[in-house]
Amino acid sequence: MENKTQNQLLEDARSLLGAVVQSLLPCLVITGLLLASSIQPVSAAGIEERLEALEQLLQQEREKNEAQARTIEQLQKQLNAIEVPTTESASVAVQDTAAPAKPAVQSGNDKVSVKLYGQLNRGVLIADDGDSTKTYQVDNDNSSTRIGLLGSIKPNEGWGIGTKFEVEFESNSSSAVNQDEQNGVGGDNFHERWVEIFIQSPYGKLSLGQGDTASNNTSEVDLSGTTVAGYSDFNAVAGGIFFYDDETKDLSGTKPKDVFSNFDGLSRDDRIRYDTPEWNGLSFATSAISGGGGDVALLYTYKNDKFKLAAKTAYSNPGSTSDTIDDTVNGSVSLLHSSGLNLTFAGGVRDLKDSDRDDPSFFYTKLGYRTSVCKLGDTAFSIDYGINDDVKVDGDEAKSFGAQLVQYIDNWATEFYLSFRNYDLDRSGADYEDINALLSGLRVKF
Repeated sequence: MENKTQNQLLEDARSLLGAVVQSLLPCLVITGLLLASSIQPVSAAGIEERLEALEQLLQQEREKNEAQARTIEQLQKQLNAIEVPTTESASVAVQDTAAPAKPAVQSGNDKVSVKLYGQLNRGVLIADDGDSTKTYQVDNDNSSTRIGLLGSIKPNEGWGIGTKFEVEFESNSSSAVNQDEQNGVGGDNFHERWVEIFIQSPYGKLSLGQGDTASNNTSEVDLSGTTVAGYSDFNAVAGGIFFYDDETKDLSGTKPKDVFSNFDGLSRDDRIRYDTPEWNGLSFATSAISGGGGDVALLYTYKNDKFKLAAKTAYSNPGSTSDTIDDTVNGSVSLLHSSGLNLTFAGGVRDLKDSDRDDPSFFYTKLGYRTSVCKLGDTAFSIDYGINDDVKVDGDEAKSFGAQLVQYIDNWATEFYLSFRNYDLDRSGADYEDINALLSGLRVKF
């Protein structure tokens, strides 16, 4: 091996020496001729002959260099024609030969398809009660952090059976933090949202277990695209902050969640629910909960080239599950134009079991605009206003206005939001300062 290396080195040296000599040969010849002419006198004819010889020699060298250049060019073309696999193509080839990847979530039964979904929604809340300003790290209660599993089976055409299991985990909920409890507010475990089995058929959908009652969300129809920042549920932004009473120069025992409500039916509960098939965008739903409570709801959607409309209305009676509420009538409607302009209304009235109390009511409206101002995704703006009367105490007038901004970041499945809300409460015998709250954060869906 060592002799072979030495022989190779000698061969390389010879080649290099030959190339050097070949390159210097014209210079040596020229130098020799000039020296010869300087040593002994020659005639004019002799000088002319030597110059002709020199010119011929130079011409030969030029032809040789041109031939070498052509050879190098041909070799370069041959090298370019050789295909070398890139890293990307090599990885594709490996993937093609590898076994197909298994899905991250698999069912224990090959007849059932399973889907995992969820979201995290974290933000910073700054709240000013008129006396002091505090900052809170919160989970945005407009759309809480949650995780869920959907299972579905379709044994026959038009028929299907499925399950939905969903829980939330709100660490420091934006609707619960306050001046006295700034950290560790709320449960330290998962809270049930959905635990149901449902059957889908050509005759409608039957749901059994924990989930939406028919009247839930009927006050919350909203096509603005800003619901993660604010909607008809005013308490989601800073509903746990205490009003400051200027009369007593101290925090009162009253919070926005005590005097504001969007009367959104019976919420989620253990129920049996039936939804009819949809006829030209119109459908009907009803549900019954333990304790004799129940509700009915009418739902409608419409869409054409210019407009999209969604509306819901409901009647609910909580029965023995509530000591204060007899029944509620409520509803909401939202209209979205193709230009991005949108308008939303919601309202309701509640009958209380205490006949001496005035019936509480609420009204809500929102004006919004959805557009595309950058490549990240849609940008949605909105302003809203609402009023509640007599919710906690007869004569109470609670008003709120707000502004919302949501920037969708499509490639990241993320939304950035910014929300401002003002709470104002007029109550006889008290002088409450307004609460001003600013909430900003990110919601990431998966």
